[in-house]
Amino acid sequence: MMKFSSLVIFTLVVVLLGSAGQLVLADSTQVSNTVSLSHLSVKLAYPSEVLPSQSITIDIQATARDSFRLKSLEVQVYFADGNSLRQLTTATVSKDLYMSKGDQINKDIQTTVPADAPRTSLIALVSETATMTYYDYSYYYYYPPYYYRNYSYYYVYYPSYSYSSVTDDGIAPLSYIKATTPEYVSLQTAYQMLQQKLDQTQAENQQLKQTLDARQATINQLNSDIAALNQKFTSAQGTITLLEVTSIILVGILVALAVYTFRERNRRAAGAAPEPSPPAA
Repeated sequence: MMKFSSLVIFTLVVVLLGSAGQLVLADSTQVSNTVSLSHLSVKLAYPSEVLPSQSITIDIQATARDSFRLKSLEVQVYFADGNSLRQLTTATVSKDLYMSKGDQINKDIQTTVPADAPRTSLIALVSETATMTYYDYSYYYYYPPYYYRNYSYYYVYYPSYSYSSVTDDGIAPLSYIKATTPEYVSLQTAYQMLQQKLDQTQAENQQLKQTLDARQATINQLNSDIAALNQKFTSAQGTITLLEVTSIILVGILVALAVYTFRERNRRAAGAAPEPSPPAA
């Protein structure tokens, strides 16, 4: 594992805090960032946001900027926890590979965010170690025996090689961790209380609606009964009116018969009586 200098740690924290403010409003789409090293250009693609306890995949695409021998390419993932850095993953992308300009390395690495991670950003430390070859030539003067008399000579080159490993580091912000905050927990608690009250109110409204529906059904039944009674009353009222008219007609007939009978009786009585005698002279 690579040891960091104080400058590297400070740089990581500064970039981390700066990137956190930039990614707060990002959605969960794929975004990318590129780290330029001495021999490689490393592109990192990752989701813009991640939740605690969630795993993410980081797509790595490294492109050679020149021809060289790659001893190793590593990616380490960190996040800031208070005043310190916590390491999540160390992944070797490639090692012991000769690369020409334009050659590419593609690899996916995965990491899981701890459940207790704070609201901040993940950050990647990308490290390349290249093996450099240095050439040197030495020569010496050679006097062949048959040239001794003319003092002639020639020299011969002897190439020599030396190797050294050179490391270059770069950092880049990764996914923003959408962890809960005390304000969020307070709002969530208030929301749950309001949700419980809403559920209770909805249950009471449902009960009232059932009661109202039952009463409405009773009212509808009463209206139906009243309509039937009104129909019966209207029918009975028509019958009574008919009976009243019939009674009046019958009474009229009876009165007429009585008058006729009375007159007829008087007429007969008057016809049967003797005529009176004339008075004496």
